Amino acid sequence: GGRNRYLLNSHNVQQNQIQNLFHSVSLNVNNPHFLIMQGRITKVINMKPQETLGMIEEAAGTRMYENKKSGAVKTLEKKQNKVDEINRLLAEEITPTLEKLQRERASYMLWVSNNNEIERLSRFCVAYEYIQVKHRLENKNQQLDEMEESLQHLVGTIKSLDDREGEINKEIKEQTAL
Repeated sequence: GGRNRYLLNSHNVQQNQIQNLFHSVSLNVNNPHFLIMQGRITKVINMKPQETLGMIEEAAGTRMYENKKSGAVKTLEKKQNKVDEINRLLAEEITPTLEKLQRERASYMLWVSNNNEIERLSRFCVAYEYIQVKHRLENKNQQLDEMEESLQHLVGTIKSLDDREGEINKEIKEQTAL
């Protein structure tokens, strides 16, 4: 059985001095693969390449980075899944709804434009009808003035005829009285 011997620069030292030396350069001496005991060298030599790589990564401390990398990859995958879900929502729900709203807006704008044009044309029609009625009224007023003038003339003619009739009747009476 034995006692472990530690040599540093060809001098015998205690185990804790070796650990302090490795700690001073940030190496983890508590890692089971950091130091290979004499009896385990044969086992290490007979390892498969993948096992040897794993042991070297763990001893060098790169396993921690691999774990961080795999965590980051998982986070990236989750984020990518969320991006894919957002893109799916955009493609299936938001974009069709937005396109529908744009079509409805275009239809509404066309309706507003047509409605404004109808109102404008309606005002022209009302103005045209007003002008037509005004002209007819002026014509009717002119005809009325002409008729009133004719009536005055006829009344004057009737009066002069009445006067003439009175004179003729008077002459007839005078002639018959003789």
